[in-house]
Amino acid sequence: MDMVRVLLYDDNNVFREAMEDAFAYSKKVCLTKSFEDATRAATHIREYQPDVVLMDIEMPRKSGLEALSEINLASPNTKVLVQTQFKDDHRIFTALTKGAWGYVLKTTSIDELEDAIAEVHKGGIYYSREIASKVRSFFLHQEIRKSSEYIPLTDKEAEVLNYLADGMKNKEIADKMYIAAETVKTHLKNIYSKLHVTSRSQAVKKAIENKLV
Repeated sequence: MDMVRVLLYDDNNVFREAMEDAFAYSKKVCLTKSFEDATRAATHIREYQPDVVLMDIEMPRKSGLEALSEINLASPNTKVLVQTQFKDDHRIFTALTKGAWGYVLKTTSIDELEDAIAEVHKGGIYYSREIASKVRSFFLHQEIRKSSEYIPLTDKEAEVLNYLADGMKNKEIADKMYIAAETVKTHLKNIYSKLHVTSRSQAVKKAIENKLV
């Protein structure tokens, strides 16, 4: 059986080295390369042509969720498996809508992680046990919904909301859109008002439910 070629993105040096050691003698997974940030993820995908990418979420300069979208555009056949310490609804559901093929926690054993990598490589979907019930509830809720609510966001507000779903902070959004941080706050205030929410996580959840991101 051919080894599954994997790239790893994680800003924790100790964890990254531990993963490299853990896969050093694997008969299933070849950890081709690991990186401390995902700023050049699309370039790396084209260069190394991995089968699967293990992607952390919270990293400096570019979040894993933002990189996930770029990887899907650069190489639709590359499967991205989110590997993180976070298990909140906001990040899980955002990862799903951005095209992740699975979501595992960093506490997952190497044996289970190898199984997860093999599963997504074959075109399947894999979730850690703690994540699976959240995902099931999410899709049940989506199935029950008859139609999405029309929410009249402006183009700029929609752009801010998409960056919000990528996990970006106000300063990062401002830099990305070449606008002032105060302008981002104004857009967020308008978004909250139109979505009838009071927080970033509620805004992203409402946006996902109504297919705004």
